[in-house]
Amino acid sequence: MSTLTFTPIENVGQVHTLTNEQMLAPNKQPDKSILYAMDEDTYEELVASWAYSCLKGRYVECYRIGGAGDHGIDILACRSESRDDCDIYQCKHYNAPVTASTILPEICKILYFAFIGTIPVPKKYFVLAPKGLNANFMDLYIKPDKLKAKVLETWDNYADHITQKKKILLSDELRTFIDGIDFSKFSCVSPDKFLEDLRDNKHLYHQYFGVRLSDIVRVKMDVPKEVEQSESTYVSHLLDAYSESGEIDGLQSVANSRFSDHFTRARKTFWIAESLRKISEDNSPGETDEFADFMEDMELHVADVYEEDYSSGLERNKDVIAEAKKYIPKASYIISGQIGAGEKIGVCYHLSNNNKLIWVKSKS
Repeated sequence: MSTLTFTPIENVGQVHTLTNEQMLAPNKQPDKSILYAMDEDTYEELVASWAYSCLKGRYVECYRIGGAGDHGIDILACRSESRDDCDIYQCKHYNAPVTASTILPEICKILYFAFIGTIPVPKKYFVLAPKGLNANFMDLYIKPDKLKAKVLETWDNYADHITQKKKILLSDELRTFIDGIDFSKFSCVSPDKFLEDLRDNKHLYHQYFGVRLSDIVRVKMDVPKEVEQSESTYVSHLLDAYSESGEIDGLQSVANSRFSDHFTRARKTFWIAESLRKISEDNSPGETDEFADFMEDMELHVADVYEEDYSSGLERNKDVIAEAKKYIPKASYIISGQIGAGEKIGVCYHLSNNNKLIWVKSKS
């Protein structure tokens, strides 16, 4: 396998992804139209990214293959630590459904290089093409015995296409090897299944097909009746601020105090922002986290107000919240259209929950 290079797909750069402006542009073409219009390099990059992001639970590692001829392999996906325990993915970007004359030479390559021990015999061999397989070829491809017979029958037609160095004729030994192969391993991934997988992985889908804001579903998160462990830190900072008045003694006394409405609003906005965090978690492109960026921006936005001297923690809290409402979200965020007053206030309580905003500083 010395002529091949194995690069883990997570280390392969994505150079054809959309810019933020392109991702958020309106009036996008249908998914299949975008897929058809891709150039070959973009399509191969997308298939490699799909293998890593959408199939990673199925495989220990996925590699993109390079070197002096790919031997009929674009992606080698390992089911275990051994590269011999693998599936192979081959992508073909054509303007029409793929025909036998395109795929049969690739199958011959796989079989020959497996025969001489250059590559492993895969458990499965998948073809991916934007417009799928030609109907006549599909009828052959899904019938293992007929496909094997066709390969053996037409082998010499493709003998010049297997390797650039020499013509590979069908020897008796090679025929015996091929006869021993179970041809049910040859399969394909339909364009519809490929797009379905991508749509289920918004982190990847948005990078190549853009954001359709109508597809982003925001789930309303009701405020739990009791304070949950996940919000205990910002709640403790609020209790410190309320306690300075000497009017409350712990959480249970807040409901009957003058701080009741303030506390109710704080919890409501925290959970409003939590629903925004969930949108970011599900939809942020690639490895980005838009909610984390939003939090960082807000922390910088309110910093000067937060660092002023105050006579009480509640006064600091109210001034910071007032300043937070003035924040203008970045237009490049997918979540920007979802950010209103509740989210701006709520993200301050998320910052407080991370000990970034502590209202009574002397207790930090």
